[in-house]
Amino acid sequence: MYNLAERFKMAREKAGISQVQLAEKVGLTQQAIAKIENGVTTQPRKVNQLAFALGVTANWLLFGGDENERQQHFVMPEWEQTEPNPVIIAEIPILNIELDNDKKPQLVELERAVFPIRKEELRKARVSETSVRVVKVSGNSLYPVLTNGDMVAIDVTENQSISDGDLYALRDGVLLRVKILIAKPDGGIILRSFNKDEYPDEILTFEECKARIHLIGRVFWSCRSW
Repeated sequence: MYNLAERFKMAREKAGISQVQLAEKVGLTQQAIAKIENGVTTQPRKVNQLAFALGVTANWLLFGGDENERQQHFVMPEWEQTEPNPVIIAEIPILNIELDNDKKPQLVELERAVFPIRKEELRKARVSETSVRVVKVSGNSLYPVLTNGDMVAIDVTENQSISDGDLYALRDGVLLRVKILIAKPDGGIILRSFNKDEYPDEILTFEECKARIHLIGRVFWSCRSW
């Protein structure tokens, strides 16, 4: 089993680029690339950009698995990005939170903004296209599974109850958040992050949930492999 440093160096050499060339591609220094390959840096910055430049997935760089795993399994071809085929691609509304005239937070769909998702992914998840919305992940509380700016798709019909340990999108006051949810016997919930060292569990009582939390839907897809 190769570690991160070994996988990184292997991918770079297979791509036929030097440390300097890779650093220039992603906006890092050659020294930063060398620290990854020497095992000094175990949680590299810009892991998505690095993986893309090396022709592999961030998931493989971080965790290993199939050494032949290539990024094209998870990235849409350019022709689909420029001219989505409505038979193949669903254009999903993107959610955001805005303040209304009374300064109260409201969940809204961004105007003239959609995110393309293969309809095959919706069929596999058994989700109706009309029930799907997209949310952008903010912050790094879900690192290394999801990072700041990643897009996730949610099923808005699953907003009445939770399945312990699943990932959900929710409105917490004026914040649009994506968290692992766990139900408590008293009616409260635990909001959990993948990056538990920096973001410990948030334990809410039933009354706190009523005052703060609006469940939007369950996450069933992300723009990267989990």
